[in-house]
Amino acid sequence: MHLGQYQRTSTTRRRFARLAALAAAAAVALTGCTAPEPAPAEEPPAPTTLTVGVVGEPTSFNSASAHGNTPANRAVSAFIDEHLGSLDGTLQVVPNDGLGRITRIEGDPLTVSYELFPDRVWSDGTPITLDDLLFGWAVSSHYFDDATYDETGAVVSGTRYFETSETEDPNAQTSRPLLDRASDTLTLTYDEPFADWNRQWLLDRPVHIVAAQAGVSVRDLITAILTTPEGDPAAPVAPNPVLAAAAAAWNTGFDAAADGALDPAKAVASGPWTVGEATPSSITLVRRDDYQGGHYPGLEGLTLRFFPDRAAQVAAVAAGEVDVANIGDPDAADLEALADAGVSVLTGPTAQTLQLRFAADTPDALRQALTLSLDREAIVTDALGEERDDARPLQSFLSSPATGQTYADLIAGNGAPGTGADPGAARAALEDRPAVLRVAHDPTDEIARAVFAQMITMGAEAGIAVRAAAANEVPDATLAWVGEDESLYRSARDRLAEGVTTAEAEQTFEQMTRDTDPVDVLERAKEIDRALFASYAGIPLLERTGAIAVAEGVGGVTYTSEPDGIPPSFWTWSAPTR
Repeated sequence: MHLGQYQRTSTTRRRFARLAALAAAAAVALTGCTAPEPAPAEEPPAPTTLTVGVVGEPTSFNSASAHGNTPANRAVSAFIDEHLGSLDGTLQVVPNDGLGRITRIEGDPLTVSYELFPDRVWSDGTPITLDDLLFGWAVSSHYFDDATYDETGAVVSGTRYFETSETEDPNAQTSRPLLDRASDTLTLTYDEPFADWNRQWLLDRPVHIVAAQAGVSVRDLITAILTTPEGDPAAPVAPNPVLAAAAAAWNTGFDAAADGALDPAKAVASGPWTVGEATPSSITLVRRDDYQGGHYPGLEGLTLRFFPDRAAQVAAVAAGEVDVANIGDPDAADLEALADAGVSVLTGPTAQTLQLRFAADTPDALRQALTLSLDREAIVTDALGEERDDARPLQSFLSSPATGQTYADLIAGNGAPGTGADPGAARAALEDRPAVLRVAHDPTDEIARAVFAQMITMGAEAGIAVRAAAANEVPDATLAWVGEDESLYRSARDRLAEGVTTAEAEQTFEQMTRDTDPVDVLERAKEIDRALFASYAGIPLLERTGAIAVAEGVGGVTYTSEPDGIPPSFWTWSAPTR
């Protein structure tokens, strides 16, 4: 019965189908055999772009100059400027094997070669060559300077050619480079071994652009670099006119106009992006079709939006106007607002650390007593617990968890003390005599103010009256933020220069400057830490928190420890699927 019903129904359907076909044929005949309309074309996929939020205003396409070294300009540089190395999220060097390679040929005398792959070009199509590396060396080495400076850093005699943001490093002096154009290799020989040789990347502004702005030929500029004598501050001479013209072009030629207008033509890029439109509030980046390096991005474009302050930046992220942003040290309210908006926030440590530095004449017993009186676990929990529940007391003068495995290796055997308080031992160190510790600190800094208040309470339990140093007093200790050092060598140099030092630490640092193997540098850093902890030179406390906001659906974005830095590996970023 069921089968029969199915047959009758099928026969009826076939009859209706034949009638419909005949009707359709007749309709075609009546309309002159008009063809059916084609199916609508598929919409092309939308371009994949993201918007990156940055605090500040872009003022120059040269972030290496003294006045161009701002967070906003560095953010632009992170996308358009490519080098033979970069820093990852833990501030460690990652070689850029898509552009060339840096090789240590010999340790003493330290000899380093720079090789460029021959088919790499600037965004205007000009090849990237050894001439560009040679010019970068001339800029960063200050080889030709013969200037003498006063106590404020002003030139009082002689010539300083390139006004770089980094001062000349006495440990990074080299002879004039040797060029092997057949193998596209530049070789540097250092006057003395130098621990940070793998952080000297040389590639800077395009030499052909600098020469054009200076009104000289590339050939004349390269000849000047290869033949002008090394500068001697003890015997200054008239400046070389070609170098002086190139330096003037480099110092200011990439800056915005007086009205703030930026010229995209000045942003000739070595990286995978080129500048499309540029204003003080927004810069659009377009992917380069001719880019041949190893960092080709999946995105077709980026927009950099600039904000006057963190509050405006965070508000734009929460409103969905920005996809990726380094939002600095967030408070609990910021984190809650972003979470409510569906924004992911990656938090972690930065290289800015809060340390207490004792004055040279502060008695040893008082130094030891205060160190023993502080419960550093409680200090860190109160200061960072809401933003980072995994934060722990800082255990090194020279590094922080921001450097990842480097920090973990350093604190294994560096003499760091315990992190809890021992008021009884502190009183014993003072032989139960009361003491006063005058501390200089910034009361407008929220974290420093809270830590200082805890020092007062904890010190009192050990008989130490901690109070703020008056303006007319010499403080016994200074509570201050230090850091943004991306290497153990630079951090050791800076901490010792700031007064956290001992004779033993100074001697060890002299050895460190000659170490070119990372294993040896790490061991010297441990020795410096041990010397500083043993003498109670100060107390490392905690590091500032960083945060990267990432909009829902955005992929590939990772954390960076660099304050204000752009998250690394932008070539792995992906836009949300719509």
